[in-house]
Amino acid sequence: MNNRKLLTIGCALAVSVTPFSVQAASTQAAMDACADAMVSVLASENGKPLGYRINPESDGSNARMRKRETFHLDARDPASQEVVARADCVVDGRGRVRRLVDVPLSAEDAIVRSASF
Repeated sequence: MNNRKLLTIGCALAVSVTPFSVQAASTQAAMDACADAMVSVLASENGKPLGYRINPESDGSNARMRKRETFHLDARDPASQEVVARADCVVDGRGRVRRLVDVPLSAEDAIVRSASF
């Protein structure tokens, strides 16, 4: 096989692999997408805009995701810190929300759900 064909095959392989690594999302970006999706649902139910803040102790990093992940979320009232909603959020490797599953308020806290998942 001559060098020209080998170079062409190498370039084709590099191009076919590149989109997966370039479009992968960080864990932090995926968590933000989940929180944003949950807040959007809650805002539409309440009829007023809401904001969010992710607990600094959450395990969000800039590490790239390679596969589908599930994040466990608890929404708290900012004044009382009472849990007002719970959800599990499934994202793909690109950090896009694929499913937001409502979890009953009687369920365990998100930290406990994530440890037992």
